[in-house]
Amino acid sequence: MPAPAPHGPTPDLLQLLTHAERLLQRRLSAILRAEQCSPEAWRVLTLLAAEGGRPMTEVADGAFLPPGTLTKVVDQLVEHSLVYRRVDPLDRRRIRAYLSPRGRQLHDRIAARVRESIGELAMPEGERDQLAALLGALGDALSRHPAAA
Repeated sequence: MPAPAPHGPTPDLLQLLTHAERLLQRRLSAILRAEQCSPEAWRVLTLLAAEGGRPMTEVADGAFLPPGTLTKVVDQLVEHSLVYRRVDPLDRRRIRAYLSPRGRQLHDRIAARVRESIGELAMPEGERDQLAALLGALGDALSRHPAAA
């Protein structure tokens, strides 16, 4: 006879992912507030830190921002000397965004605090690595088989 579920039915994957995302977002928001950085700006800084200059269209896609919102966010980052824009040398119709040295310092400072915060979780590193791999595989599978509209 199977053992009964300890707390009712098992939550579905969407509930589990949403719950974890909201808790992680609260943790990140506290760090970003202390650095006076919006979540949208953080996503842009993270994308630009991972690769050198990127076309604005790629930044919009990677930061999950509509082009108009991205322009406002990047304008603010440029105003604070965290990001700069240049014409793409290979396609002069495109604009590329780059992380400035000051932007790199801010990114590195926030990223260290985020790593520290995640490291405080009572979860073995191997399980975090496994979770990251599983979430990456889920994202890849969902990208290959998008839902019908």
